[in-house]
Amino acid sequence: MGSMVLVGLSLTIVVGLVVFSHLVSRAHTVVRFDDGEAALERGALPPGLLSDLRDIARTAGGLAGHLAIRGQGDTLELELVGLTGNEEQRIRNVVLLRRGQIRRHR
Repeated sequence: MGSMVLVGLSLTIVVGLVVFSHLVSRAHTVVRFDDGEAALERGALPPGLLSDLRDIARTAGGLAGHLAIRGQGDTLELELVGLTGNEEQRIRNVVLLRRGQIRRHR
């Protein structure tokens, strides 16, 4: 009986760690780019940043992909998927200029 309790407790701890790890690694902000448009799917951005991203999407034409943001300030991580090198760099530049204003929202 004591070993069953220990196994149950161990399993609970492992499941808790997996759930916690998933929540911590999840992007707090996601912007989707699709055919010249940029839309905020999750999270919040500093004033004017979404407008700047929409300008990049509009001038780039058939842009399709997404930007996922994790962390904040100096620990900011950007994940750009499905975008070309030139647009990726433009998006990185615009977002990183405001990295001090980007925060995780709870």
